[in-house]
Amino acid sequence: MLAKRAVPSDQNVHVPCNLGFFHKRCELLHMLPLVSILREIFDLFVWDNESECIALTDVLDCLRSMGMDPSENWLHAKMSEFVYRERNPLAGGKMPKRVNFELVLTLYCCLANSPETNGTASREEMLQSLRLYDRGQTGKLAYAFLRKLLMTMGNDRLTESEVFHLLNSCSDPAGNVYYEKLVDQMFMRDRNAEEKLHQSKIYLQAVGRNAIDMDLSKRDDFIDALRQADPQKTGFIEPQRLLVLLNSGDNQFSCDELDQLTKSMHDVGLKNRGIDYRRFLKFIMND
Repeated sequence: MLAKRAVPSDQNVHVPCNLGFFHKRCELLHMLPLVSILREIFDLFVWDNESECIALTDVLDCLRSMGMDPSENWLHAKMSEFVYRERNPLAGGKMPKRVNFELVLTLYCCLANSPETNGTASREEMLQSLRLYDRGQTGKLAYAFLRKLLMTMGNDRLTESEVFHLLNSCSDPAGNVYYEKLVDQMFMRDRNAEEKLHQSKIYLQAVGRNAIDMDLSKRDDFIDALRQADPQKTGFIEPQRLLVLLNSGDNQFSCDELDQLTKSMHDVGLKNRGIDYRRFLKFIMND
């Protein structure tokens, strides 16, 4: 079912910081509507619905469709970092050819946390650049000049429709644009940016750090199996029953291995009720 790992060493509604570790992906997406939007963008790049992955060569375009603008060098450096972290580099860890939504969302969070790596100028940087063209310090620039600037320069180019709505809301009857008001409008374009990042972090915390290189359909199936095995929702499962669920897939855990993995997951006062399977899932997905 799950990969065998080593023994340890409403969109504008603000979502609580912790949803726990026992939700399937579809449930998380329902609770995190802004992450669901990002998932819909990701799905546009999925060609093989069974694998639920996209080609590494599509990751840049996918992130750009999500509103980010990473460079190829940045992406290669980040992917190399993940390969090094998840696989022993001495064992010949290679760059994956396909990546899942959780890895793309992790990259999205890295970019959203660090605007300077996203190729996005700050509000003050943009204002300083525009002031260079305002030799008379009037606070205004020509409509035609700004229209051309917004549609042809930089990485975050706007469409003609976007430019029309932006400039018309900031212009005077003489055809000049109050550029400080324009910049304020531009930096308000994604009003949900902060909440989108907040929900993305919650999603990644809920699925666990190992999600970026796992088949999460198996995790969802495992959660379903645990729920069926515990209809009373006690939160515990007998060791032998858990062993059967784990070994129903490609992996084979022994009784000794399972005992070593779960020896700290028995409640001292309720040991006869079995293993705390939520803690077990959290461990599998994070260690």
